[in-house]
Order: sequence, then structure tokens, then C-alpha cells
Amino acid sequence: MDKISFERDKEVIEVTFHSTPKSRLPGWGWRIPHNPERKPGKYTEQELEVKNLAASKSRQVREVWRTLTYAYHAPFQYSNAKVELGRPGTGIGVFPDGIELDIYPYGAITIEEEKPIVGVTVIGSGCSNSAYLILEAEPLVWKYPRTAVRMMKGDLWGVHVRGDAWHQGRIKEDWNDAGLSSARFDIPESRKVIIGGGSHGADPHYCVRIIRIDVVDRGE
Repeated sequence: MDKISFERDKEVIEVTFHSTPKSRLPGWGWRIPHNPERKPGKYTEQELEVKNLAASKSRQVREVWRTLTYAYHAPFQYSNAKVELGRPGTGIGVFPDGIELDIYPYGAITIEEEKPIVGVTVIGSGCSNSAYLILEAEPLVWKYPRTAVRMMKGDLWGVHVRGDAWHQGRIKEDWNDAGLSSARFDIPESRKVIIGGGSHGADPHYCVRIIRIDVVDRGE
């Protein structure tokens, strides 16, 4: 690696990691942190659904519905999608392989649907090894009091070749670690999802190429 590339990488790492909160214990940076009706230490009536059903001993009835899948492709310039790349100077941007996001929660893609969202698939590539994807969702009904609706998939294999090495012709896509990764999130019925991610390495971003959203189709 030449001196210019080394200095640029060093600057990106400094900006990215030195502004990251030191602890996640307070719930740092969650974009949908809690039920908007939350009163500390108290459940709402909707959040007592499971206990109330159990107490009533009433027989439950299975729900039957099909799903429709909406496909979104980078650069995600859709009326119901919002892309937030993140902080300038961290290596974010639009690239041939997709949208390279700053680490979550600084970088994110938000998608809203009119019909309830029940599944999300993300396809992309890490900027370093052991990539991860994070999803947050705003449920139709807030009844998940001690978890909210958020998930994470980690240890994702597949990275894209560094841009500087690619342009110099030193490495092609036949490199051993070059490849795509994907993660599937099955979620409670939600009106909005927020997707972010990153990688564990010198280049900590994730590059998103395709997002597929499954919504409930009740034939209405």
C-alpha cells in the first residue's frame, strides 16, 4: 500500500471509530428507540395481549394471508425510500457495487409501505470481513415491550474488492474473499423498516445492492 492510500485509510478509521459512542447500554443511536406511549416500568394494554389471552383461555384462530414482494435496487431513488449515507469523510458514497453506508446508526436506508411489512431481505457486500446487517422496524401495533422490533445478522461472508486495488488491476473478482452476502429478516407486521450495517475491519462499512420487502396481501 502506498503512503497516500495509507494516510487516507487512517483518516477514515479515525473519523469513523473515534466518534462512535463507547457504550450501547443506554440504547445509543436506535432510530426507533421505544414505544412512543412508554411509561417507565408500565405496560400498555396492547403489550398485555399474551397475558390477557392466556387468562381468558379463549381458542385462537390461525391467520391466513399471502405476501407480495417489492424489489428495490441501488441507488434506491424511490418515493417511499430514504437513503442517509452518513458522515462525510468516512468513505461513504455511491459505487458500482451499490450504496456504501456509514456504520449504523449514522448511515441507513428507510423504506415505508402502505401494506404491513413482514419480511425483509438485504443483498450486498461488506467492505471488510465479518460484515453485519441491522434492521429496526416500526410495528403496526406496539406490543413488544422489552425488545422493540430490531434484529441483527452477523458474521456475513463476502466482501467487494478495494477500489484502489481494483483500479490498479492488482486484484479482480476472483479474489478468495470476493462475494456477496445476504440476510433475511422475518418481522412482526410493521409500517416502516430501517436498514443499516457495517463490517469488522479496517474499512467498517457495508455496501447495499438490493432490498426485497415482503408485505401482507389479504386480497382486499
